[in-house]
Amino acid sequence: MFVYLMLFTPTPAAYDAFMEDSLMKYWRLVKSRVRDPLVYIIAGATLVIAAVNVSTKLSDAEGYGSPLPLADPLTTEYSSAVALIIILPFLFAFFSHFPVSKANWPKRLMPYLASSIFFSLAHIFLMVIARQMAWPILFERPYNFFADGWGELVYEYRKDAITFLLYMLIAELQRQMLLAKQAKKTSAEPITLKSGGTTILLQPAEFLFAKSAGNYAEITSLSGTQLARTTLGELEALLQEKGCDALRIHRSCIVNRTAIMETTPIAGGDLSVKLRGGEKLRASRRFKDSLLAET
Repeated sequence: MFVYLMLFTPTPAAYDAFMEDSLMKYWRLVKSRVRDPLVYIIAGATLVIAAVNVSTKLSDAEGYGSPLPLADPLTTEYSSAVALIIILPFLFAFFSHFPVSKANWPKRLMPYLASSIFFSLAHIFLMVIARQMAWPILFERPYNFFADGWGELVYEYRKDAITFLLYMLIAELQRQMLLAKQAKKTSAEPITLKSGGTTILLQPAEFLFAKSAGNYAEITSLSGTQLARTTLGELEALLQEKGCDALRIHRSCIVNRTAIMETTPIAGGDLSVKLRGGEKLRASRRFKDSLLAET
């Protein structure tokens, strides 16, 4: 057992490198989600829903004979809405980093449950801070979220859990649409390459990786390995035009991102890249960011 632990337990340095890479990848996902039109659509819908809720609260209060000052529902509804909008990129980055499928949902159940709780606590924290800042100015009294006891947390979580589930379904729908779009692209016509008098027909969906060999490229696909008279740059451009997610991982190597099974940090800041079929390639740190970036 001791020998097993020595061989298979990661060293502190390896663990730190793994955590650093994971955090960097997650942060890149957050930044990509900040630019995602879907997040802006959800943010806009959230603000519209807040406006409807404000109108409903005002109408209900007037109907019960206890009119509310406009500042009350405006503050409560929009503090909640803005808090949700701030969290959106982080939450959707989580969904991208840990997608759910039929095969892995049992493993995702507990992390997703924990994340829904964290999502609710973050939502509550942000909106309570906003209300505590606004209440003394607008109403000349402090805001006390726990005025009715700790049951408020449970009450808010019940609402936030439904919101979390809704966002998860939207994120999964978006992912499935992107996968379907990519699958449609990769069913394109084959790429025609030359090797002397031989014509090579390369199916983009079958491409695994290619290495530079002078004025030639040694191309490995699901059908085998072939030598074609082309540069890596030309081949990469042709593959991308046909919808293949080909990218440079080394100055002398390109790879199909969808063929990658795992990446592992190695000495010097480089990565070991394992492909379907067991092939291992080395990704230089110069191209590491593009390799780990979310597509």
